[in-house]
Amino acid sequence: MKKYWKTILISLIIVTTIGTYYIQQAMATKKDVSFKIETTSGNKGEIDNPILQASYQNGNIYRWLHISKDGSSNQISRSFIREIIEGYEPLMFKKYIQEHRNFMRGKEFNPGQYFEDEDRLIYTNFLKNGEGRGDSFTLEVDILDKNTNDTSSFEINTPVQVSYEWINERDVYVENGKIKILATSYLRGVEELHIYTVDENKKELEQDLILAKIESLEVDQTSSIDIFNDYNKVQNENYFLYMVEKYKHLEDGKREIISSHMYLYNYLNNEVKEWTIPAELKPYRKLMILHETDIFIPVRSANGLKLNRYNIEKKQWEEPLNFKYPSISKDNEEPFLQITDGKLYLVDRVSDGHLLFIGDLRTGESLYEGKIIIENKENLDADYSLSIEQIYNNIH
Repeated sequence: MKKYWKTILISLIIVTTIGTYYIQQAMATKKDVSFKIETTSGNKGEIDNPILQASYQNGNIYRWLHISKDGSSNQISRSFIREIIEGYEPLMFKKYIQEHRNFMRGKEFNPGQYFEDEDRLIYTNFLKNGEGRGDSFTLEVDILDKNTNDTSSFEINTPVQVSYEWINERDVYVENGKIKILATSYLRGVEELHIYTVDENKKELEQDLILAKIESLEVDQTSSIDIFNDYNKVQNENYFLYMVEKYKHLEDGKREIISSHMYLYNYLNNEVKEWTIPAELKPYRKLMILHETDIFIPVRSANGLKLNRYNIEKKQWEEPLNFKYPSISKDNEEPFLQITDGKLYLVDRVSDGHLLFIGDLRTGESLYEGKIIIENKENLDADYSLSIEQIYNNIH
């Protein structure tokens, strides 16, 4: 009996863990709430495809869920065993996994590591060579031909001087046989923003361009690099917008800006140009969104949203778009806002719940207005909250 005590103990721990999980789930389910979208005006067809990835907190219960025209689905209702075996598959990768399961096997679910067009799906990954600080990396490139379902791959050893603690990929751009990878690299308190250019035909690293580099020089100072392209989707934008800021920490816990500079990088010609923002819009600089050839800066008011826009190729500010709705959000609360396929998707708090608004970025017209309605309000606690994380289209 003594020689089996470890096996028995481990079995008891597993049984107890699984049992506790299901008991907690059963108790929490009693306080679950469900949602639906109720149309107020506009074209109902606008919500045929979108799925809202959201989270809500109800007392001490926290849930991930998906909200669509058909209602809401709780993402914690999956089998505990299935969750352990399969892991969590983000909604945006559902289509890739279903259509290209073999290619996707073993890959990370980070949109910044992928490129896709009509013919190919490309995955890039920096693999660390060793476990210590300052180790070099090997760049792995996997390519799927979607027409033939054939795959190919190659690896590139980065030069000795390119050695970091870790590398975080933010975007992959492909054009004319060049694979350009936007990545943030870290080493001993130093952060760098890079463009790694790979020659696809020669299968070699052609260029390592450092766009920005920050490090903490003073005890009371910090710096940051912000990128304003949409991180949560696989895209192939010709530009990306980034900002480098340096702060001084004050005694009251606030921060004072020492310097702030914004830059536009053009993937097509490999050029970087500094970009300036009007003084009246500087307080909203953290809210900037780059979409195709436009930079959008939203400014919210009690009556709705003013969407300022700058056209990169015309090098001029266009007439702002004004979308009207009765927001009740506090000054320190920003609505969820996403720009996809030439449309503005917005979710904001209104007097009786949350507004879902869809607007046309070309005409400034409202395409759809609706409300996210709670179906079982009797389960709500006073400190209830709902947050929209991302909106996905055409992944059913």
